[in-house]
Amino acid sequence: MIVDISSQNFPLYLSLLLSTIALVTVLLAVKGNQYAKLAAGITAAAFVVGIGLLIGKGLGYFGAIGIPNTTTLLTTDWVSLLFGVAVLTSSLLVGLVGLDYMKGSPNLTAFYSLLIFTTVGALLLTFATDLLMIFIAWELMSIPSYVLTGFRKKDPKSNEASVKYFVISAFASAVLLYGISLVYLLTGSTNIYVILNNVSGNQPIAILALTFVLAGFGIKLAAVPFHMWIPDAYQGAPTIVSSLLSAGTKGATFAPAARIFFILFAAHVFQADWSITFAVLAVLSMTLGNFAALTSRSVTRILAYSSIGQAGYILVGFAAGSTAGLTGSFFHILNYAVMQSCAFLAAALIIKQLGTDDLGAFDGVGKRMTIAPVAFTLSLLALGGFPPLNGFWSKIAIFYAAVDAHLGWLAIIAIINSFASIAFYVRIVKHMYVDNPPSFEKLVESNSFKIALILAAAIIVVIGIYPYPFFQFASTTATSFLHEIQIPP
Repeated sequence: MIVDISSQNFPLYLSLLLSTIALVTVLLAVKGNQYAKLAAGITAAAFVVGIGLLIGKGLGYFGAIGIPNTTTLLTTDWVSLLFGVAVLTSSLLVGLVGLDYMKGSPNLTAFYSLLIFTTVGALLLTFATDLLMIFIAWELMSIPSYVLTGFRKKDPKSNEASVKYFVISAFASAVLLYGISLVYLLTGSTNIYVILNNVSGNQPIAILALTFVLAGFGIKLAAVPFHMWIPDAYQGAPTIVSSLLSAGTKGATFAPAARIFFILFAAHVFQADWSITFAVLAVLSMTLGNFAALTSRSVTRILAYSSIGQAGYILVGFAAGSTAGLTGSFFHILNYAVMQSCAFLAAALIIKQLGTDDLGAFDGVGKRMTIAPVAFTLSLLALGGFPPLNGFWSKIAIFYAAVDAHLGWLAIIAIINSFASIAFYVRIVKHMYVDNPPSFEKLVESNSFKIALILAAAIIVVIGIYPYPFFQFASTTATSFLHEIQIPP
């Protein structure tokens, strides 16, 4: 049975569904923590339904996939489906463990309200095809995430992380908004697909617009040199919130980044050469992220710097600018959402039990816990690109795309960085399994964490063993996206 929902209405229905659940959790939060389990259950169910709806739309059960046009603020195309699945998967994993991790918090039920509202903003960001709608969705995603970052109100580190995140993100919003105003000045519109059909002859202002928009997105994507806030924010926030920030909201930001840069600045409108810009950002992000992680002793900061490095790999595909390049980047974003979520959630459980995120405290954890160290190891090896895990295939796709686009030098730098990253990934594994623990006392692993980590680890292994359908999903997304904007594959 096919229920025909137009590509313009589908984002509204999905957002309305999740927003309704968020309002229900707000009402439950008024009653205190006695309804926290109910809030956790309906939140997880809402995310599962959301993933099902996105997959169903992709398979044609809710009508055909739409093509963005000049009259819509939101649309359902392959790009929004792929990024939507990645966002909801990350949010689902966080939602599964939130009840246990935040246990004892007086605002436990409210945590789920904030989680859903952040997810709704991230989803709207993936569906948005208008610059002002992108900005509104960005703020809807960011505001509740500030609160989540400082959720532990009595923890000075959490408060500091929240303030830093707020200040830097607000600055990014102002920079992006100014860039949008320059785009409107040049084209007379904020709809991306209206702008696609316009021609501008004012090259200096076009370059200025590119600079401001790139800076705004660069801060959100944590690309070097806009990365300064990431390590402090991720270390100070509750670790499962760091998972959401790293894998969910950051991943969602790549969707409008792809639309804006490939349409506004890659097509004939502004005629700016963005490829070398992305290549430089990719090199800086990979190199600084990976080598900073090598010198860190905080596991949370290592994962934060790893997040910066992974953004660099994704930007390599953007720099290639071809179907192969975008396929590799989109495939890596799908994998990254699961790998990074699994790594942060496993770290969250271990850190909670140890009481510290110092690397030395991880000595012998593999002999004191069962599921978390295994899941952590799989996610770290996948992030490092070890075969046959999922991260290996998406990195191979990205490296191939760079060579195919005559960016062999960029591929070589990316490969060197990938090998360098193995050092700090394996160093964590070595501490967990090789070094002797100070005590052999078993550490507790709750059922919710076990379920989330087993699910994430299983996805990592399954995609690694059988990557074809997921790679095909990314390939279809890249091909249809470039066809929409009439850039030859």
